[in-house]
Amino acid sequence: MFGWLRRSSARSAGGADPDALRNEGLGLAMDWGEDWLAPIQERLRERHPRLTRAELDELDATCRAAMKLGHETVHALVRAHGKDLALPSFAERFAVQVPWASAENIERLFNQGLYYAWKTGGPAGPSDRAGPS
Repeated sequence: MFGWLRRSSARSAGGADPDALRNEGLGLAMDWGEDWLAPIQERLRERHPRLTRAELDELDATCRAAMKLGHETVHALVRAHGKDLALPSFAERFAVQVPWASAENIERLFNQGLYYAWKTGGPAGPSDRAGPS
């Protein structure tokens, strides 16, 4: 179902390792500030000038999709586990669908997802869901 997140392991035109490029792109996709939710192609091109436009576009689409999946996964887990959600639960679930993601990016994505889940009024933990005593 998520085969598009598991791109070919062939080297890029620039000779870079595909997983390293995807992780670099995911890191750029998660940037805060003026680059938040901005396309990553130009920032990647500055770092890897030999990448083709098609490779840059594919990296942008793949990394944005991985970020979106990560945020959605965190939200779903927060709904299920509330305050009791821990990184290992997210990491295990996310890594099945995005096996190329580094531990550093998985943790960053988890923290970002939690920030947004709680900012939008995420559910309380199981003890708080039982209602007033």
